[in-house]
Amino acid sequence: MAVDTRVIATRLQKLAGYVRHLRDLQQAPLDEYLADENLQAIVERRLQVAIQVCMDIASYLIAQLGLQSPDEPQNIFAVLGREGILSPELASRMVGMVRFRNILVHDYLDIDSEIVYTLLANRISDLEQFAQEITAKFLS
Repeated sequence: MAVDTRVIATRLQKLAGYVRHLRDLQQAPLDEYLADENLQAIVERRLQVAIQVCMDIASYLIAQLGLQSPDEPQNIFAVLGREGILSPELASRMVGMVRFRNILVHDYLDIDSEIVYTLLANRISDLEQFAQEITAKFLS
């Protein structure tokens, strides 16, 4: 099967918008972030959908390239790492992002706002690197 690059490009465009907004929200100091439930909700939602976009791209590529499906959804990026589509280091970090997304979606009562803030401060670059690596493989 062939990969429709428009499918990937459209999703990467959405991801870029989410990342841009998340970068803007990084300006808030921790105390301001912790005091503002609306800001927390916005960051959580944007992180959730940004990670979901990456998962959607990964699922699409696995299906279109006829790769072996992961044993668990969180291992979707491990498949891309094994196949050389993503660097092994990024693939490993993205597995952690899926676990985080699952907490946002399913275990929302257990969300630790300081962990979310740390992720906002330190892990947005993983989403950017994902976009760069996918672009290099499929859109260049």
